[in-house]
Amino acid sequence: MSSSDLLTLQGNIKKDPDGYKDEFQLQLQHYEALLDVFKLKPSRESKEFGDLAMFIAQVSKCYPKETARLATQLMDLLDMHATVLDAALRRTLVQALVLLRNRNQLTPNDVLPLFFRMFRCQDKQLRQTLFKHIVSDIKNSNKKHRNESLNRYMQNFMYSILAGDDEAAAKKSLAVCTELWRRHVWRDARTVNVIASAAMHKSSRIMLAAVKFFLGTDKADNAEGGSEGEEDDVRDKPKPVAPTKEEIYKANNAGTKSSKKKKQHKLKRVMQTVKKAERREAGEEGMTPGGHENFAALHLLHDPQAFAEKLFSRLQTRNEAFDTRMAILLVVSRVIGVHKLMVLNFYPYLQKYIAPHTKDVTVVLAALVGAVHELVPPETLQPVLRQLVDQFVHDKARPEVMTVGLKTARELCLRSPLLMEGDLLKDLTGYKKFKNKQVSASARGLIGLFRELNPELLAKKDRGKGVDMMLRPTAYGQTQIASRVDGAELLQAAEAAGQGSEEDDFHISSSGSSDEDASGSGSGSEDEAAGSSDGDEDGSEWVDVSSEDSGGVGQEGGEEGRSPGKGADGQKSGGKAGGKRRRAGSLGVESSEDEAA
Repeated sequence: MSSSDLLTLQGNIKKDPDGYKDEFQLQLQHYEALLDVFKLKPSRESKEFGDLAMFIAQVSKCYPKETARLATQLMDLLDMHATVLDAALRRTLVQALVLLRNRNQLTPNDVLPLFFRMFRCQDKQLRQTLFKHIVSDIKNSNKKHRNESLNRYMQNFMYSILAGDDEAAAKKSLAVCTELWRRHVWRDARTVNVIASAAMHKSSRIMLAAVKFFLGTDKADNAEGGSEGEEDDVRDKPKPVAPTKEEIYKANNAGTKSSKKKKQHKLKRVMQTVKKAERREAGEEGMTPGGHENFAALHLLHDPQAFAEKLFSRLQTRNEAFDTRMAILLVVSRVIGVHKLMVLNFYPYLQKYIAPHTKDVTVVLAALVGAVHELVPPETLQPVLRQLVDQFVHDKARPEVMTVGLKTARELCLRSPLLMEGDLLKDLTGYKKFKNKQVSASARGLIGLFRELNPELLAKKDRGKGVDMMLRPTAYGQTQIASRVDGAELLQAAEAAGQGSEEDDFHISSSGSSDEDASGSGSGSEDEAAGSSDGDEDGSEWVDVSSEDSGGVGQEGGEEGRSPGKGADGQKSGGKAGGKRRRAGSLGVESSEDEAA
């Protein structure tokens, strides 16, 4: 039966499975006969067998009992003869298995290990198909909730692949791990340590891919890479373009009501696509320049000391390319700096690269600065600092070289203040009046640093006015244990000076009633005025008028009451002060009436 006839029968079966069951049985028997013949010589081309396999996979949902063995037969065939099968037939069988997996007729634990083993096939299109399916399948399995059983099973399986000798399968397994990390599907310590194990692989390509992951520079190298020059088509898609102002205007103003609605829906879809692409790009770039988000991966290493020592030992013993050595140096430096490790032979190793003529010397200096912390003995770093000063900071060096040397020395002293000696500091600060502005500014920056760290090492003219000469860096190995919250002494001093709880309580209580005072100031005047008359009738003393002549107070209050905008009638200028004046006036009037009587 031809391919077109199979497509017609496939459509009819999906419409009426019971009516076409006999035709399906004939095709199923034909498929099984071809399978037995095909196993005798699996290397021959058989388009008919591939069409039948895809046909049965398409209609397997209509006849689940009859097609129960289909997935097992295809998986066994691919597992045994994947490398010798015809390329087109192999891709067809893989597509049939992907179709069965998308319909949940296969579990990921059954089919994904097979797909990982098929990465060793020399077929670029097949590897791209497998890569896309594995990433999307694991992502969809963790979409609603984390599938811990699947994640643990696949991560353990990737450990075994990365420990094996198959370079192609190991490289693609590493690419799957890094892609799932970047897509925020696997963001746990197990994933990071799977990738860290790849850094110990005997293949330099796989080791470099793992190192670039920790550096955040693996976006362009995460796909196939290497001599084949393959790239992941996920990143090959063109970047979507945001709609222009003219398109937005036409979608909202031009055309009929129905056409505007269609344009608006299309515009909404385009905007969602643009935002999604921006989020993906931001995730790939690590949210910050230089991929600093991957510092989170460094924090999740189980044994950072062993990781740094093994990687550095590989750097010492194997003759890698220069770019590979620089990448390893940066990773070891970051691990030492983040976890404050003690790898003392790392600093003398860097010493031979500290020279202005060295290629990418700024990368070496960045690795040196990143690996310095307060736990490194100053005796280990002093020869490195002396080498830096001798090579970079002298009168015959170019100004930009001197600037780099002075700034690097400042960064080293910022991380390890005990590193600097007095004589060396005076020599470096002598460049503060150098004719080049960048050199002089770098020297002044070193002076400003030691004014805060240890001004005693500076010359007297460089210390400045008002510098605390008691400032000293802590001794090596000394730690300061906090016995209270930082800044608590400032609060205690403020309370002792009378600036404490009473004013704070006043502000807190006044802020709670500020809205009521602001909204009802006028009504509050009326209430107070009414309250004053009630209080007078009861004879309760609710106000204390501090004046000798009650009549004078009443006269002043009477004048204010007769003035426009004030008193009992003028609510705009009401408030507590006005209310008190009106009450005082009313008291004065009453007292004068009593005297007259």
